[in-house]
Amino acid sequence: MPGAHPDVRIVTASWARIEPVRGGYDEAALDALQHAVRSVRSEGGEPVVVLHAGALPDWVIARHGWLDPDIGADWGCYVDRVAQRVAAHVRWWAPLRGPLEEAHWYEEGARVVLRALLDAHAAAYLHLKRTQGFGGRPPEVGTLATWATWSGEGLRGHVEARMRARLGPDAWVSVLASGRLAPPFSLVGELPNGTAALDWIGVDWAGSVELPSGRVLGPDEAGRAACVARLAAYGKPMLMPGAGALPGVRRVGE
Repeated sequence: MPGAHPDVRIVTASWARIEPVRGGYDEAALDALQHAVRSVRSEGGEPVVVLHAGALPDWVIARHGWLDPDIGADWGCYVDRVAQRVAAHVRWWAPLRGPLEEAHWYEEGARVVLRALLDAHAAAYLHLKRTQGFGGRPPEVGTLATWATWSGEGLRGHVEARMRARLGPDAWVSVLASGRLAPPFSLVGELPNGTAALDWIGVDWAGSVELPSGRVLGPDEAGRAACVARLAAYGKPMLMPGAGALPGVRRVGE
């Protein structure tokens, strides 16, 4: 019906299941992904396909995951294979979900991994833009990052909270949207050719976190409203599960 919000559903592909051995693709896993996407369409929904959400294949892990200097070529082959199977049914894509958390797993190697994840997103963006997309419309490629409202007691707590907010998803989105350097990514380089690689913005909510203990307090509606206001300035469609109405903001799927 006119003016109704689309029924957007996230469908997550598993690199680990689809490519269990290097260069060996599991057709049953690809069939299952295609079935999931088609099911969303048949029920009147709008699928958003996530290509990677943290689970790497064992053979990638054995080669040190995102620290492997050759992972880019393997990632590109995986993206192409998935796109060949389902791109005709998908308009909205997210190459990565929770990239900052994934980089954090590598501890001392996090900076190198951030570089690799930026390259992975940009590479997937270019690969997917070569596909036709659903209904002949060009694919829209975005990101799903985890957001939290940070707070703390005293001067130290306030300073740490502000640094965490500034060096988190805000910076990730800024780099993808502009192709230009922004902390903390100025430490690891820029996107290929310095070009933008972001069509929409997605948010996974982590609620409010109190520092320095890191205790999760729960959702903070004021914090969410501030987040929506900041991201709306990019002028891109947004996907914010659990955020309620987004007045004046175009949603993914519309």
